[in-house]
Amino acid sequence: MPARRWFRRPLPQEAPDRDGGRVVTDAAPVFASTPEPVRVRVADVDGLRRLIAAAGEAMTDDLRVQIDRWEAPSPRWRGQAAPLHDSRTVSVTCDPERRRASAHVTLRRPLPVARVLDALIPAFAPAPAYPGAGFPLLAVDPSAGIDALPLLPSRRVPQLEPIAPALAGVHLRKADVLLTAETDPAREAEDAVHQLTVSEALLGSPRVHRPVIDLNVHNPIGRVLGFKPSPPARRLLIDREHGLIRLVAPDAGVAPIVFPIAEPMRAHDVAAVRNVEAVDLSPLRGLAKPVPEGLFSRFAELAAAGVILHSLPENVEIAPEQLSPRIATAIRRPYRPAMGLERERRSVELRRAAMHDHGGFLRLASAIEHRTGSRYLPSVSVVLSTMRAELIPGVLQMMARQTYPHLEVVVVAHGIAAPDLSALDLGGLDVTVVEIPRTVLFGGALAEGVRRSSGDLITKLDDDDWYSEHHVWDLVLAHIYSRADVVGKTTEYLFFEEVEQTVHRTFATERYHDQVAGGAMLLSRAAFDALGGWRPTPNSTDRSVLIRVESQGGIGYRTHSLGYMYIRHSSKHTWERSDSQLLNGSFEQWRGWREPEV
Repeated sequence: MPARRWFRRPLPQEAPDRDGGRVVTDAAPVFASTPEPVRVRVADVDGLRRLIAAAGEAMTDDLRVQIDRWEAPSPRWRGQAAPLHDSRTVSVTCDPERRRASAHVTLRRPLPVARVLDALIPAFAPAPAYPGAGFPLLAVDPSAGIDALPLLPSRRVPQLEPIAPALAGVHLRKADVLLTAETDPAREAEDAVHQLTVSEALLGSPRVHRPVIDLNVHNPIGRVLGFKPSPPARRLLIDREHGLIRLVAPDAGVAPIVFPIAEPMRAHDVAAVRNVEAVDLSPLRGLAKPVPEGLFSRFAELAAAGVILHSLPENVEIAPEQLSPRIATAIRRPYRPAMGLERERRSVELRRAAMHDHGGFLRLASAIEHRTGSRYLPSVSVVLSTMRAELIPGVLQMMARQTYPHLEVVVVAHGIAAPDLSALDLGGLDVTVVEIPRTVLFGGALAEGVRRSSGDLITKLDDDDWYSEHHVWDLVLAHIYSRADVVGKTTEYLFFEEVEQTVHRTFATERYHDQVAGGAMLLSRAAFDALGGWRPTPNSTDRSVLIRVESQGGIGYRTHSLGYMYIRHSSKHTWERSDSQLLNGSFEQWRGWREPEV
C-alpha cells in the first residue's frame, strides 16, 4: 500500500507526523494522478476550500481529513456531508470542546479528490444550496485554481459532475457556466454552454478594475459587540523587509497581529481582528513610494470584517481602481474609540462599501448575467400583512427606496379592502395586493402572501416599523456570507411614540443565533417550504418559524441592526411585551427620533 500522505498549509520546512509519515508542504506530490489513500490536514475550513482549488485532477478511493481549528457556528448546529456517488463509508467527527474536526471517506471506485473534499464542506460549516430555481448551473474547472474562490456564492466549490449515460439529453451539457483559467472551444459540446475565465469574472460587468474580497472569509461574523469596551486602537505599520502588515497595540506587551501584504487575509487572520475595534492609519504618513502591492486590498478586507480604519494621511494617494472611493474617503476621517451607535455607524459604513464594491460574488453574478442573459442574484419577495390600510402607502414608499435591484412586494390586506395605490409614485416597484378575510389567522394571512409571491428569498415587514433604503441589501448580504437558514436584524433600536424617545438596547449581533426580529427576518423559499412556513396562529407567528429552524437542526444569523427601527405605539401589537420589558438592556437613549443609519 502506498505511504499515507498529509497536506496542510506550507510550513518553513517538512517534518514527520505522529505516524512517522511525512508532512508534505507541496501539494503536487500529494495529489498524484494515480489513485491512492490521501490524508489531508488543514488549519481550518478555509484551508479545506483552498485545498479543493489546488487538487487538480487527482483521484482517491480513501480520504481522511483533519481540521486543527474548527468552530461550530452554534452549540446545536449539526452539519451533514453532501451526497457522494459510490461512497462506501462516510464518517464525520466534530469536537466543539477541543475545537477540532475530522472525516474519513472510503469509496467503491476512485473519485476526484476535489469532489470528495467539496462534499465534506457542509459537514463542517453552513453551506446550503444556492437559493432559487432556474439559475445557470455553475461549475469550477480545476484549472481555475484558488483565484476562483473569492467569486463563489458559498463555501463549496462546485465541481463539473458527470451525467449518467441513461440520463444524457440532447445538447445537455454538464454545466451552464464553467469557471476556468482559459476557454477551450472543444469543451462547449459536452462540458458547458458558456466558459467564463476567472479574469473575466473578476472584472464583472460592467467592468470594474478593482480587487475582490471573498465574502465567505472577509466578513464581520463574530465582531466585537458595539456595547462592549474594546482594547485600545491598534496602529498599522508596514514591514517592507518581510512583506508584512503589523497591527500594533499601544501596550508593547501585547503581541501584534501580523499578516502578509501581498496575499489575501486567511480565515485565521480575520479571526485575529474580530476584537479589534479600530486601526489607526496615521503611521503611514511617512510611507515611501511605491506603495506595497496589495496594501489597499488588505484595507478592503479589514473593512469587510468590520474593522474601523481611520486617519489615513492625505499624502497616501489611492486610485479608484485600487480601492473603492467610498472606502478611501471614509478611512481618511479621524475616529476616537466609541461604543454604541457611533461605533456601529462607522463600522457598517465601511463593511457595506467593501462588500458592495469589492465583493467577488457580486462580480461573478454580474458577469454571468452579462454572458448568459440570466439573472444570478436572488430575487426577494417582501411580504406585508396588515389590518391598517392607512399605513400601507408609507411602507410601500420605504420599499420603493430600497437599493436592492430584484424586489417585489406582496401586501396582504387582512380583513380590509385593497387600497387604491394609483396616486402613489413608487418608481416601478412591483406590488401585488391580496385580500384575505379577517377570519383567517395572522399566520395564515402571511402564508397566503408567500403563496402569491415569486422571490427566491422571502422577507417579512411589519406595517408600523421603519426601514432604511439599505435594509433589504443588508439582509441579502448576511444571507450570502453567513449561509444561515434564516437571517435577520433585532429590535436593537426602538422608538417609543408616546414619549418620543429613541432607545438603543444591547443585542449580540453579527453572530449565529436562534432569535431574530420577526419584522426583519429573511429566509430562502426552499427553507421556508421545508420548515412549513408560518403556522396559522394569531400571534408569536414569527417565533413558530424560529422554533422549527432550531428543532430541525437549522441555524439563524443576526446581522447588524442599522436600517431597522421597531416603533412602539399605544395601539395593540402582535408582539405582546410591556414598555418596561422592552427598556431592559437599554444602552443608550435619546430625546426624539434618532435614526439608526449611517
